[in-house]
Amino acid sequence: MSNYLRIAAVNLKHNTFPHLMLALVITLITPAAFGISSLDPRESAQPLEMFLSLTGTALLTPVFMPEQNENIRSLVRSKRTDYLSVCLIRTAYSVAFLAVIFGVFAVIFGVFTVIMHSCESDVTVRHFIGGFASAVFLGSLGFFFSGAAGSCTAGYMVSIMYYICNFMLKDDLKSLYLFSMSSGSFEEKYFLLLCSAVLLALTFASVGFLQKRGIGI
Repeated sequence: MSNYLRIAAVNLKHNTFPHLMLALVITLITPAAFGISSLDPRESAQPLEMFLSLTGTALLTPVFMPEQNENIRSLVRSKRTDYLSVCLIRTAYSVAFLAVIFGVFAVIFGVFTVIMHSCESDVTVRHFIGGFASAVFLGSLGFFFSGAAGSCTAGYMVSIMYYICNFMLKDDLKSLYLFSMSSGSFEEKYFLLLCSAVLLALTFASVGFLQKRGIGI
């Protein structure tokens, strides 16, 4: 266990910290971008779904980024700890940070929650769960294409393109619509969480398969 904690600490410091800072910047900009005073339930969902969900892209897409450098790949191959185990650790704490940002662990990063409630916005736990679901799905898309294609650029492009499509293809996306709470529906969030779990699992399976074939790491 101590070895995994050390791996998490090292990766957080050297690999994840810049992406975490970007996610926090997005979080801090969100209230200013949307305004959060006296919002009804649908309006309260907009900043969470339409802007804060980008934190998923910021945190999950770059999980495989370090090893896309040849020198780091060579170093990873020389280590005893399995590469996928390291990526699983990165994924776990990235998802945890998303949960923190969305108010699940409000004791640490509860500023966003406190601001919205103090301004009398009609925000409930469902808003944060729903926003978290959109962020995880958006990040999982980038995560999948980054891992399967071996390119974080591809992951970022797919994630951002899908995000943009949600502003234009609401009816076509149906259960995969990221902004459903802003339209008064929460049911889509369950499907987004399920699809996120499937995408994460498929990513690890595909990276593991490529690794056994000597492709990539």
